[in-house]
Amino acid sequence: MDPDKYQQAWQAQSARTQMTVDADLLLKEVQRNQHHFRAIIIRRDFVEVGVALLLLPLWIFLGIKISTPWTWYLAIPALAWIAGFMLWFRMRHPQVPSAPDQPLLLCVKNSLTQVEDQIWLLRNVFWWYLLPPGISILAFFAHVTLLTSQTWVEAFCAGGLLFGFLVGVYGFIDYINQRAVSLDLEPRRQELLALLTRLGDEPIEEGVTTSATWRAEISSVFKRWFICAVVCFAILIVIVVTRTNTGSTNVESDRKSETQNLVHTAIDAVMCELV
Repeated sequence: MDPDKYQQAWQAQSARTQMTVDADLLLKEVQRNQHHFRAIIIRRDFVEVGVALLLLPLWIFLGIKISTPWTWYLAIPALAWIAGFMLWFRMRHPQVPSAPDQPLLLCVKNSLTQVEDQIWLLRNVFWWYLLPPGISILAFFAHVTLLTSQTWVEAFCAGGLLFGFLVGVYGFIDYINQRAVSLDLEPRRQELLALLTRLGDEPIEEGVTTSATWRAEISSVFKRWFICAVVCFAILIVIVVTRTNTGSTNVESDRKSETQNLVHTAIDAVMCELV
């Protein structure tokens, strides 16, 4: 037999041969991954909301017990905002599990929606989770620094250390969340999109590689927190300078009042002598 005919027969047989996947087995695997992902998200949300709600009475108690400045209580609306936003977001985007008899296509779409919701939540963690309490804590640090410092140099150094510490901690938290998005959630999303494509529902998106996404996220985090650090230190300088000028004005006013009192006392003494 001609070798070309063997090759043609092999190619024809290969074209007719397709890999078959058990749909029920694939559905169970998708549902298992969905339930695992949902359990992680619910546990995380429970911890975040629970901690915020527990801190509310503790914050009030410590403020009364220690007699803290009024800026201490600015954290109360920030904590209430975090808990309220999380509850509102989950009401708008609930993590509903797929029914056991749900078609595979709908189950994959449900999983994709849950992953994309979590990606949005973590990508915007700076705005809803870090910025509100960060502003309140920075205000408290600045207030305490001005109350306890004797000179503007001492105020700037102490405030700079506190501001730098807070920016570093919050920047690290933001970094961890963006890392989770790039290394875990985005690959999961791409896998679900590819599965939808194989099921013949939607075309797969042109995505970038995980390493490229990760580098872009790291660059974004550093830029964001560098801007925050610059703004915070600029505000601290303005506060310290304003406080220093106000203090100098008060000192000059006190000295002027003392001089006027001495002059009036001397005049009264002279008048008494004349009388």
